Amino acid sequence: MYYFKFLFYEFILFSLIIVVNYFYDINFGPPFTKVDVIASIICLPVLGYLFFFVIKLFKRFDNILLKDKIILSILTFTITVLVNGIIFSSFGIK
Repeated sequence: MYYFKFLFYEFILFSLIIVVNYFYDINFGPPFTKVDVIASIICLPVLGYLFFFVIKLFKRFDNILLKDKIILSILTFTITVLVNGIIFSSFGIK
């Protein structure tokens, strides 16, 4: 049961990280303007908090071995990328 909880929480966090990073990349372009700076000021702390929650999640599930956490994280990230890709393509987000 701990493994499924761990997978679910990581799936949610990785999905949020991918979505935030995707919308950040839309606003970030070669002619660097004030909009790019404002987007960076908003986005980077949000990504920092999400990575903090991933690290906190790793510490919370201390009964799962580190090797298993890493393997599950790779599996979860792959599943998250596939699911987000399907969702983005079905809504026509490029």
